[in-house]
Amino acid sequence: MSQGFIKSTQQLSMAAAVGAIAATTLSVNPASAFSITAGGQPIGSPLANEGITTEVPNTIVIDFNDAVDSPFTTVDQVAQNGAMYSPGNALVINNNGALVPTTGAVPYSGPPPAGQVNNTSAYLSLPTNSNQGVGTSVVTITLPKLSNYWGMHWGSMDSTNKIEFLRDDVAFAEFTPDDFAGLGVGPAPGGGNQQNESNNPYMNFFSEDSGEWFNGVRLTQEGNNSGIAFESDNHAYRPVPEPLTILGSGLALGFGAIFKKQQSRRR
Repeated sequence: MSQGFIKSTQQLSMAAAVGAIAATTLSVNPASAFSITAGGQPIGSPLANEGITTEVPNTIVIDFNDAVDSPFTTVDQVAQNGAMYSPGNALVINNNGALVPTTGAVPYSGPPPAGQVNNTSAYLSLPTNSNQGVGTSVVTITLPKLSNYWGMHWGSMDSTNKIEFLRDDVAFAEFTPDDFAGLGVGPAPGGGNQQNESNNPYMNFFSEDSGEWFNGVRLTQEGNNSGIAFESDNHAYRPVPEPLTILGSGLALGFGAIFKKQQSRRR
């Protein structure tokens, strides 16, 4: 995101429009078992002042909202809800709607209807404290269990933003905003206008194949442009049920079917 956009967003307001930006499923890579959609639920009061969050059930959300009341804090000081963010000095910005110099602006959520305000909640921004706008900046999110879903409000998409999915620290799938043009989101559909709702969607990544369940997510801001950052909010993941839980559910269904057959025979 350019510094010019950062300044221009100081007075921007939030809206629900991007929550329903796209429901189309995108298969980015035919060799990948990921399916990707754009869309989520605006949250907060006034509406959307906490950005957009997931509508997928049975997920665990990290919203960064317990960050201390300071312009900048670090991700190791907020509740990570079972996940682990590294490095711990990655920036969490809690700007209360004010101008944030050099490190990006809040994830924007669409055109300004009357009475709405900026996303005033905290959000994660790359670069990290140790790498503010110089070189590549990376945050790795280690999940407590294998998961088959990841979601996040991706603010002001730039082609230099990248997300990777990892299993036991090995990356096996990666995407940049340029991959999502088929969904009508990202820099290409947005024409490079970072205020456009298509550049600020809630992104949902579903891993359909058990071979591509993941227990890590890596976010990267590449390049040396000090005016560009990777902003995101309302991270969400969905752990895969434990095998015993799945087995137990299967046994219960099996016993239920047997019981129904026995009852029908008695009749």
